[in-house]
Amino acid sequence: MSEDIKNEKTETITARIHKKTLDKLRSYAKSENITINSAINQLLSHAVDWDVVAAKTGWIPVPKDVLMAYFEKIDDQTIMDVAEMVGQNVPKDMLLAMRGKIDVGEWISILRSRAKAAGFHFSEIIEDDNVKFVMKHDMGMKWSIYFQTYYYSAFKTLGASIECSLTNNAISYQISTKDYDPKKI
Repeated sequence: MSEDIKNEKTETITARIHKKTLDKLRSYAKSENITINSAINQLLSHAVDWDVVAAKTGWIPVPKDVLMAYFEKIDDQTIMDVAEMVGQNVPKDMLLAMRGKIDVGEWISILRSRAKAAGFHFSEIIEDDNVKFVMKHDMGMKWSIYFQTYYYSAFKTLGASIECSLTNNAISYQISTKDYDPKKI
């Protein structure tokens, strides 16, 4: 357990939970090999950081297959043009609406929550003076191109340098710990 989590303040509450919901919660905790308490904290944290505010700020759930079919009909240059334009505008609007401030760490928090909501694998690796993020999306090269351009534009707009690399189904991006301190989030 990290030092940050051990030092985080907690409170105890009592709540009534429907039996079916509690059974699902127990099953989820067992499948994740965590305690019910940890599962509740994870799920509630995701709910208040993402679910409660995402739809109100423009995020909509769309099946992967639909998006992939559209992207297959679009040429790479159009994808990059749209991703760059969106990357310059959307992050600041999303940050203000979802977190109340424009900050690289909060943007990474949003990307982490978005990846979880989409079912993408997301990992964070600290290497010397850099933090590397890897997101496996399994949506093909056109999505990798979109994410690479979008993230590059977004982080540049937020004042952070970024280096990206991509594969057919994953993207990694790396930023300096000068721009983002993973210990603060």
